Amino acid sequence: MNKSMTTKNFKVQDLVIRVAAVLIVGIFIWNGIAYGSDTFIGQEYSPLKHFLMALLTTALTLTLVQVALKWDKMKWNQLGQTTVKNNIFSFLLGFFLWLIPASLGLFICIQIGLVSINVNTDLSYLLQSILILCITVFLIEALPEELIFRGYIYRYLHACFPHWATILLQALLFSLFAYCIGAIYSLEQLQFIPGFAIILGMLRAISGNVWTSIGFHTAIMTATQSLGPFQGHFDVSGMFTLKFFAFILLPSAVGATVLSFMYSNYSWSKKEPLR
Repeated sequence: MNKSMTTKNFKVQDLVIRVAAVLIVGIFIWNGIAYGSDTFIGQEYSPLKHFLMALLTTALTLTLVQVALKWDKMKWNQLGQTTVKNNIFSFLLGFFLWLIPASLGLFICIQIGLVSINVNTDLSYLLQSILILCITVFLIEALPEELIFRGYIYRYLHACFPHWATILLQALLFSLFAYCIGAIYSLEQLQFIPGFAIILGMLRAISGNVWTSIGFHTAIMTATQSLGPFQGHFDVSGMFTLKFFAFILLPSAVGATVLSFMYSNYSWSKKEPLR
C-alpha cells in the first residue's frame, strides 16, 4: 500500500480481510505451537514446557501484529496504547481491579462456607510457582490474545462500529478463536469464554487502553490456574461458585464502576476513525 490506512479510504472489505487474516493466522499459531509441543516435547504438563510455549506464542504474535501494522502503515499506539508509563499504569489498574474485589469475594465465600481451600505446598515454593505462572500466563494468554482481539481487531471494528457493537463482535470472534484452538472443551467453558471476552472488551473500551484488559486477563487466569489441579498446590471445593462470584461477577462489576468514574467522557455510541 502506498499510503496509510484512514477512514476515508477504508472500506468494509478492508475490515473483513484484515480481521479474517489476523484471526486465521492466530489460529494457526496457537494450534501449530500446541501440535509441535505435543509432538516433540510430550503431552504431559510441565512448567518449563508451558513457559517455552509462552515465549514462542508471544514472539509469533508480536511478529504477526507488526507485519499487519506495517502493511497498513499504522503504529502500535493506534491499537489502544500510549506511552510506556501510561501502559504500565493501565496494566496495574486492570490487574488490581481484578485482584482486590476477587480477594474480597474469596474471603466472603470462605467465611460463609461456600468454598474451602486446603494448601498442599509450602509458602516459599508456592510464591515462586505463582510468580512463574503469572509471567507464563502473561506471555501465553494475556499479552498475545489481548493484542490481537482487544488491540488490532478491536481497533479496526471500532472504526466501523460503536463501542457496544465492537465489544459484541470481538467477543464473537474471540469465542470462534477459542473453539478453533480447542479451548471450548466443556459446557462451563462455553458459558465462560464469551462473557469473559465481553468483560475484557468493556475494560478496554472504557479505559481506552488495551493494557487494562491485559492486566485483568493476567490476574484472573493466574489465579484460576494456580488453584487448578495441574499445579497441585490446592484442594478446592466450591470452585464453580468461587469462579462465578469472586473471580468474575464481583471484579467485573467493580471494574466497570471504577473505570466509569475515572473515564467519565466515555461514550458507548462513539466510533474512532482510523488516522
